[in-house]
Amino acid sequence: MNPIELRGIQQPQSIEIRPRSVEIRPERPETSFSDMLTRAIGSVDGAMKTSEQNVENFIAGKTDNVHDVMLSLQKAQTSFQLMVEIRNKAIETYQEISRMQI
Repeated sequence: MNPIELRGIQQPQSIEIRPRSVEIRPERPETSFSDMLTRAIGSVDGAMKTSEQNVENFIAGKTDNVHDVMLSLQKAQTSFQLMVEIRNKAIETYQEISRMQI
């Protein structure tokens, strides 16, 4: 005797046919675009100042961890390059919009 019994196709027990409605509410931005840019620029500035402080500490002999110094320098450089590229894209977009004929 086989413990598995095969049955024919059966009707599903409970299927919800109508879709559930989902209400989407747009969130009100708590900060403006200029505030977001100010925070981003401040973050880049903070990374630059941190890396400068780490280099000064290394030169003064307060730390001997070259790894942390190099990581902070690379982080500052990468964040600065990203900020410059975002600025370049924003300028390109502005120029493209200003060339559009209305």
